[in-house]
Amino acid sequence: MLSVGSFDGVHLGHVDVISHAVSAGRTAKAQTALITFEPHPRCVLDPANCPPSITSLQEKLAFISAAAVDHAIVMRFDRQLASLSPQEFVDQLSSVMEIRRWTIGFDFAFGRGRTGNAEWLRAHGHDVEVVPPFQIDGHDLHSSEIRRLVRAGDVEAANRLLGRAYAMTGPVEAGDRVGRRLGFPTANIGIEPNKLVPALGAYAGRAVAPEGEFVAALSVGYRPTFGGTQLRVEAFLLDFEGDLYQQRLELQFMRYLHPDIKFPTPDDLVQQLHRDVADTRRFVSP
Repeated sequence: MLSVGSFDGVHLGHVDVISHAVSAGRTAKAQTALITFEPHPRCVLDPANCPPSITSLQEKLAFISAAAVDHAIVMRFDRQLASLSPQEFVDQLSSVMEIRRWTIGFDFAFGRGRTGNAEWLRAHGHDVEVVPPFQIDGHDLHSSEIRRLVRAGDVEAANRLLGRAYAMTGPVEAGDRVGRRLGFPTANIGIEPNKLVPALGAYAGRAVAPEGEFVAALSVGYRPTFGGTQLRVEAFLLDFEGDLYQQRLELQFMRYLHPDIKFPTPDDLVQQLHRDVADTRRFVSP
């Protein structure tokens, strides 16, 4: 059983397609394979409109693995792959696997000029299951809507479509220790290339560290109170003591609190940080 697609975000619609493939595989006593592309095809075919990644490749593969797929295969998407006709693409796959059934989303297309689709596959003798659109509140679920919501800071709505909290993961990098001087030591994470970054502002969320999971006040911004010019994604872990430098940290965005604000004085910023911590405790359960 084979499913093919970008699967960026591995949102509820993607999970629905994958679960259909896994279920069909179990019924037929066959293994399930999933092919995903890296980078996103649009980044190659239309670089000016390359969409930021909802999930990094590592995150995507972890979510796919959790969905009980037997084989997750990453194909590098480049101009050469894009130039293959539908038949050439299918022949390439058939040379390394026996495809008993395709389980694909309703809008799946492949091959040069996106001329391959479910109708093409069926016309060429393939067994195809097309999974209908996954709907929430009467609307088809698309990755583009999740990107729009995250960029707007509406992480609560985005999380509903994802089926989990939107997250950013990266190594903790050395900062200028401004937070520590203010009494709120933060962990700054490195931003992965092309990773979708939420709207500037403060958020209530969680941080997953090697030491465990912690409620965390999150910030995405430039530290305008101190004239900052570098975008930072950072977390103040509540009820945590220790050194996270150079460890990997996953930040989960649960609720938007307020925009990135330039305060008149550091004392005004400290007062707001106290309010942010209180709001975070109120909105996020331990």
